[in-house]
Amino acid sequence: MLNNRQIMMLQTALRKAGLRGKGGDGRYRMLLGQYKQSNGQPVTSCKQLNHYQFEDILAICESYGWQCPGKEADHFRKLAAARGNVASFGQQKAIEHLAGDLGWEEFQLAGMIKRMTNGKATSVAVLTPRQAYHTIEALKNMVSTKTGNKYNSLNEIRDDFGKEATDGQVKQTS
Repeated sequence: MLNNRQIMMLQTALRKAGLRGKGGDGRYRMLLGQYKQSNGQPVTSCKQLNHYQFEDILAICESYGWQCPGKEADHFRKLAAARGNVASFGQQKAIEHLAGDLGWEEFQLAGMIKRMTNGKATSVAVLTPRQAYHTIEALKNMVSTKTGNKYNSLNEIRDDFGKEATDGQVKQTS
């Protein structure tokens, strides 16, 4: 269970990352729902998160541009990547969205994942957090190259694409 200081930090990170705010809590509730409590029930409150789940959500917030004061810009993403296991739901969705922004088909993403993992994986679902982190960074760089813009966070990509990216294609800049 999280202490009050951790809960305050999490709520601040979620607001600064744009995952929770005036527009409602839909994204926040969906994000919490990906985690399970020790009894197998889905998490419905941040008070039910364990320490690793807390760090994972902060890593997602970092990918949307939030930075923990006094820490590196990717501090929690590195922590999550160092744990091993399977990439988080947020990392998997970020990879899928970035591939969509590039206009890629599934086989193209599978080919990239295969190259990035030296043939050990071809699916987003089996990536480790570290592999997912490197894949996200590579895809961000590809989107930056294709658009001619430099992106530091997934929020910047989302904002730049806005409503024009609903078909999954990168908008061309002049």
